[in-house]
Amino acid sequence: MTPIFEGEGKRALDRYLHRLEGHGSAVSVVDMHTGGEPLRIITGGLPLIEGADVLEKRRFFRDRLDHIRTGLMWEPRGHADMYGAVLSRSSTADFDVFFLHNEGYSTMCGHAIIALTKFVAEAGLVDRAEVTFNVPAGRIEARAHWEGEVVRTTSFKNVPSFVYRSDQCVDVPGYGPVDYDITFGGAFYAIVDAKTLGLSLEKADIGRLIEAGRAIKRAVAESIPIDHPHGPDLSFLYGTIL
Repeated sequence: MTPIFEGEGKRALDRYLHRLEGHGSAVSVVDMHTGGEPLRIITGGLPLIEGADVLEKRRFFRDRLDHIRTGLMWEPRGHADMYGAVLSRSSTADFDVFFLHNEGYSTMCGHAIIALTKFVAEAGLVDRAEVTFNVPAGRIEARAHWEGEVVRTTSFKNVPSFVYRSDQCVDVPGYGPVDYDITFGGAFYAIVDAKTLGLSLEKADIGRLIEAGRAIKRAVAESIPIDHPHGPDLSFLYGTIL
């Protein structure tokens, strides 16, 4: 990646955040991807996002600036699979960051953290390999692995994960009774064995896998309450993993 901010560490970070809070009508972005998963990082033109922590900032953005999300995630500038990230100053980490997508907001995103770690390291926004992010789900500890002047790989320690419900069953229209577990690893997912649905994790079944995942998510969300111990901002089913 070509550096977009000259200098190192705090000076580069201050310039980045000044540009980010540009109060203009034009929003600038950097588009990245992690193994094909897209990430659009907003780098300039946002109004000041108010809030004492990342959850308050996400609420402020959702309630007052959601038109920016739809403008960047939806066509013609985005697409159905577009994903976004909003970085801001943090009092307890290197950055606060929350995530955008075509339907709304998420609590954690692994592919986004991988891309963001490369971005902040190569842009000179941090002057060390370790990077900390406060995300809606908690604190992420990431590391940039340099090869010469390029971050070739990144890694991170996620928030604590746990099994929320195990050995559950729900009737899914079109599929009948479906066995599932619910786990949390930054977001809540229903976990289902694709074989029990007569599906394989092959390219030929992509359309059917997507259809089944959506149907299961709807059925599970309607059948069982989701309650995260840290509050309602995290208490929803994000998707299905087959």
